[in-house]
Amino acid sequence: MSRRLERVFIYIAAAWQLLDGLLTIFVYGVFIKKQGLDVAGLSVAQMRAMKALFGSIFNFVVIFGVLLILLGLLNIYLARKHWKDGAVGWKLPVWLLVCGIFSYFIMDIPNIFLFMSAGIIGLAKNKGMRARQNVTIGEELG
Repeated sequence: MSRRLERVFIYIAAAWQLLDGLLTIFVYGVFIKKQGLDVAGLSVAQMRAMKALFGSIFNFVVIFGVLLILLGLLNIYLARKHWKDGAVGWKLPVWLLVCGIFSYFIMDIPNIFLFMSAGIIGLAKNKGMRARQNVTIGEELG
């Protein structure tokens, strides 16, 4: 059975994760950094405290963006190397469902749809391929 549809969903979701990670780092991260620098009317101690606070937020944003980029690269690797036509496996569809749940918690709507769809379709095709294998084995024995 062909796994092309699931691979397409995974590639689109991984590309979105890469783009989302880059946007998070280079657009949102720079915005946060500028917000910390545009503080006026504060004392020197308050300015240092604000810069430290916004610096910590910037670090979190960059780490989150890198996490998204790494997840995108991992999903591309898994789709290319471990999602073959006719292969029956339960780990990759479960991983896709976990990615969909993670996307739900970070409110990444496109990836919720893409990962959940790929995971559910993958599990459904696994069930069909197992049934076909059982029928084939039954015909050989009977």
